[in-house]
Amino acid sequence: MASNFKVVQEVDVNGHKITKFRSNKTGLSVVHVDNEGPIVNGYFTLATESFDDDGCPHTLEHFVFLGSELYPYKGVLDGLANRALANGTNAWTDVDHTAYTIATAGSEGFLNIMPIYIDHILYPTMTEAAYYTEIHNVNGDGENAGVVYCEMQGRENSASSIMDLRRQRTMYPENSGYRYETGGLMSCLRSLKAEKIRQYHRDYYRPDNLCLIISGRVDHQKLLDALDPVEERIISKGPLPPMKRPWVDSPQAPLMSKTTKATVTFPSEDEDMGEVAINWFGPPITDFLTFQALDIIETYLTDSAVAILRKEMVEIEDPYCTSIDFRTSQRIRVEIQLSFDSVPTEKLEEVEPKFFSIIEKIAQEGFDMERIAAVIKREKLKLLDRLETDHMTLAWPCLIHFLYGKEDDSDLADFTNDLDNLDAVAKFDNATWIKYLREYYIDSKRATIIGKPSAAHAAKLAEDEAKRIEEQREQLGPEKLKELEEELQKHRAQNDIPVPAEIFDNFPIPSAKGIEMIEVLTGRSQPSSNFNNEIQKHLDNDASKIPYFIEFDHIKSEFVELTLFFTSTELPPRLRPYLDIYFESFYSLPLVDPATGKETHFEDVVRMLDNDTVSRGCGAGVSNAFRQLALVVLKTERAKYSEGIAWLNKMTWNTRFDADRLKVIATKLLNDIPGQKRDGARMSRACMDVIAYDHDNSNTAALNVLEQAKFLPDVIKQLEQEPEAVIKAMIELREILTHPANIHIQVQGNILNQNEPKTAWAKNFGLKNAATTLAPIPFSSQVWSEAGKAPGMKGYVVNMPSIESSFASHVARGPTEFLDPDYPALLVLSECLDTLEGPFWKQLRGSGAVYGANLRVDIESGFLSFTIYRSPDALRAYNLAKKIVDDYASGKSKFTKQELEGAKASIVYRIVRKEETISSAATESFVNQVLKKVSANYNKEFLERVQSVTPGQMQHAMDKYLSKVFQPETSLVVVTSATTKVKDISEGFKSIGFQLETKNIDDI
Repeated sequence: MASNFKVVQEVDVNGHKITKFRSNKTGLSVVHVDNEGPIVNGYFTLATESFDDDGCPHTLEHFVFLGSELYPYKGVLDGLANRALANGTNAWTDVDHTAYTIATAGSEGFLNIMPIYIDHILYPTMTEAAYYTEIHNVNGDGENAGVVYCEMQGRENSASSIMDLRRQRTMYPENSGYRYETGGLMSCLRSLKAEKIRQYHRDYYRPDNLCLIISGRVDHQKLLDALDPVEERIISKGPLPPMKRPWVDSPQAPLMSKTTKATVTFPSEDEDMGEVAINWFGPPITDFLTFQALDIIETYLTDSAVAILRKEMVEIEDPYCTSIDFRTSQRIRVEIQLSFDSVPTEKLEEVEPKFFSIIEKIAQEGFDMERIAAVIKREKLKLLDRLETDHMTLAWPCLIHFLYGKEDDSDLADFTNDLDNLDAVAKFDNATWIKYLREYYIDSKRATIIGKPSAAHAAKLAEDEAKRIEEQREQLGPEKLKELEEELQKHRAQNDIPVPAEIFDNFPIPSAKGIEMIEVLTGRSQPSSNFNNEIQKHLDNDASKIPYFIEFDHIKSEFVELTLFFTSTELPPRLRPYLDIYFESFYSLPLVDPATGKETHFEDVVRMLDNDTVSRGCGAGVSNAFRQLALVVLKTERAKYSEGIAWLNKMTWNTRFDADRLKVIATKLLNDIPGQKRDGARMSRACMDVIAYDHDNSNTAALNVLEQAKFLPDVIKQLEQEPEAVIKAMIELREILTHPANIHIQVQGNILNQNEPKTAWAKNFGLKNAATTLAPIPFSSQVWSEAGKAPGMKGYVVNMPSIESSFASHVARGPTEFLDPDYPALLVLSECLDTLEGPFWKQLRGSGAVYGANLRVDIESGFLSFTIYRSPDALRAYNLAKKIVDDYASGKSKFTKQELEGAKASIVYRIVRKEETISSAATESFVNQVLKKVSANYNKEFLERVQSVTPGQMQHAMDKYLSKVFQPETSLVVVTSATTKVKDISEGFKSIGFQLETKNIDDI
């Protein structure tokens, strides 16, 4: 049949082609962004508008995944998505839209799953049973539960949510959808009915309000062919009534009539640090030039240590905050928020006047036009870099265009045309920049929200919730509670009707061999390297002798990324905690010329670095692993390859550790800690790291936020009283890290474009003497504590008044070699249990026991972990998970053939995703060959091993590893919990054999 879809717009953005189609029969629109890489990303987006706090947009998002008219089974979509070489599906709900996402390895699976996904979006079943378990219920203990309720319980009383809701209430009137909490307030969720959500679906989930945004390599004809049955089904449903376009056809909120300031409290046991947010309205969303100009002003004010706001409010001895960030939300009229994080409570009232005194001075004296030019140039380079490394760079403006652009799509290029806008603002004079500063920041009405930490708020929250639950239990009574539990189990049973096996069997799994991967060619600095390709030949033609290890990974990029990997094995225990200060100070210290002794002030150093680099950074670890390595990264234009190398040389060896700078940096790090200690998930991991790793030899332990909270005050005190001691320690740390034996180097970029890739290092990098042997790459599994070496009978239940739910981390020993024969089977086993709509998902999340629960096999650390995220009761969630594992271990439960196939297919996606972009593919090449010490083809070979895993091998992995995560004698446990649940959780774990200490977070 002839396609109903016609091309309505084509746009080219620096070689990336965007094509928009629209059906002339149904109004369904499709945007394809042609990006290189093996992953195809889908963002299926609807404009959604809500005028209350009931959370219909968010609850409907959850409803969609629970079955459709053609596929009326909970879990069928995610099960089929795994077979499409995806890792299930996902979604997000924003104030103005809901987006349903999927990413597949290759396009074949994507096109197979797309019609089924659309059926779920447009024609979900939305049953009472699904509402009961997924949205909200009261369980047999008289507690409120449900997946959505769990999620919002963990979010509603956070500092950011409390402040954001006050902002919305202040900036928007009652007739504006931007005023409301689209996630749903808990009090509203408790009374929300399923029929209201169904009506919301009828109002907004229509083909003419749905845009399929697809990024990746997809053949247009195959894409349109895959949509033919979707079109037929939509047409068969008959015509729809006319629809007002969300947001665009709604009454527009007026600008704020006055400037306001409000103080809100948020629950926190630590009352030292608060938050401040200043909010303005920006230009209409279609005023692209103004939007770009404001973005440049905001970057100019905040982007680095020399930016005026950071210079005068952060990079000082007595800082106003630890970070300053602008966040711009692209609504029908842009929202601008300036956030000041980790503000000392005694300075909360000082932040706003200080900010305005700074920008008023700029308005009077003018901008530094040389720096403005540098900011614009750098922003342009960063945009070009994002086009290579982030597929959302073009998908996002296409999404915003769908929400707010012209219906005839004639302005699609305007929404994606940032490069031209950057060229335009580069021509502005000082008076124009001052005009924008005054109009949108100084003279514009604003809403300032001060967030103040309050232990009393935390106590009252806990007290009120305990009282509410107790009153609810009394009101319901034992018989009603029993009835509610039976009702819950009945609805769970209805939801868990098995998907017929033939549905999975009839959905083909694409061959991984057809996936078009990004080619990375590797060479080494030594001529004797075992590489026979054009890159190695090009390197060998460069006669310079390099006395250190460099791997060159060739990709087709406009940029070059240079990374130094320092092994930290030889650091003594007294120096290891200084690593965070070392990382934070690396690119912001004074520079001393070794030949003349001339010193360059750190601000000038930062300014020159900004001119010569696209991005830079440092820290511990790569790819969420190898934290025993210290990394220094710098990315530059490929034409500045030699300058980038020279900068690494200078910053590695020629900086001076200045006591005043070190104190500023240490103070900033310390002031950031209270905010981190309000995060339940982060603290459960941090407490586990305290238990599992050796404090003397592990970077994970030494850099742990709880350890740094004790270390940093002593350093600051020492910098005030005896700065030479700290400086001496920093110098010694640097000397150890930068010893020739401890340095591995990676270069990723267009190596063939560099005429003398090795000579540039010989001329510009100061490591003149080769190490006799390179230090071996250290693994985190080599620095376990005694408890980490022999997990069992140890852990904490941590009281956290700042949270309303609970989080947990359970850890046992796992394999420690990437070629371990048990690894593929253990990964398949974990995937079978952990996958979307797998046993954990159905029985933990499906029962409302958790918002999230995950298994992780981490070879580099040697740990196998089970984490619980946002649970009303982490003990109940653990017991449910343990029963699931015990049933599979005993053979009472068995994985079906379809579940095993789906898990293996999902692992294909996980592996391929590591090489999604040219940059990530080059990083993976180095990680495999240098860090893991496996072949360049390791990922491909590993997928073959995964495909050959048998049920017998999985049973062996269960007995040897996985079951031990759920046994007191072989696992470590940390639970962070709201105050009201600490006693019950602690006693409950003790009753099943765990010896857990109950502690406050500051006592660990």
